[in-house]
Amino acid sequence: MALNNRTKLGIAPGVAVLAGLTSVSLAMLLLALAGFLLVWGREPKRTEEFVGGLPFGNHLLKAMAQLDLIISSRED
Repeated sequence: MALNNRTKLGIAPGVAVLAGLTSVSLAMLLLALAGFLLVWGREPKRTEEFVGGLPFGNHLLKAMAQLDLIISSRED
C-alpha cells in the first residue's frame, strides 16, 4: 500500500510525539494534527467536505489549500 505525502506527513509528528512526550498539551496538539493529516491523506474529498461545513470552514479550506501546495511541491 503506497502512502501519499499527506499521510507520511501525518505519521511523522505522531511518531515524534510518541517518542518524546515532554508536554501533554503540545503532545495532544501534535497528535491531533497527525490524525487530521492521516485522515486528509486517506480521504481528501470527504475531509474537505467536512471542514467546509464547519464554522469558518471557508478560511480553513483556504489554509488547507496553501498547506497542500507546500506538501505537493515536495512530491517526486
